[in-house]
Amino acid sequence: MSVSSNQARLMTLTARQHDLELRAQEMSAQKMIWTMQTQGVATTYSKELSRISAEDWTDEAKSEAYDKALNTYTLAMISLSSKEKLLDLELTQVNTEHSAVKTEYDAVKSLIGDNVDKSFNVFG
Repeated sequence: MSVSSNQARLMTLTARQHDLELRAQEMSAQKMIWTMQTQGVATTYSKELSRISAEDWTDEAKSEAYDKALNTYTLAMISLSSKEKLLDLELTQVNTEHSAVKTEYDAVKSLIGDNVDKSFNVFG
């Protein structure tokens, strides 16, 4: 390959690298949002338990309220947890691809350097 075609390949790899980095940042931001939602779910559950234990209900009504609060909490946590696991898998794929692109980028950059050295050694 010529220096110009290698330079074009290098620019393409640079663009892909930046795209992958942006995607990883977006995914990290989404994960942070889900972490805050998880905290909100836990806080709501805790408040609900406090409210149930402070009110004067029959044992049966209390038991039903506890079960309902636990079911709501469990479903929300399962949903958020599964979303986070899928996002972690996707983030792993993005990081793997980024690593591969970085390796290819380094190889092309080295090739360009070698081509430039050979070109200027002809005159020296």
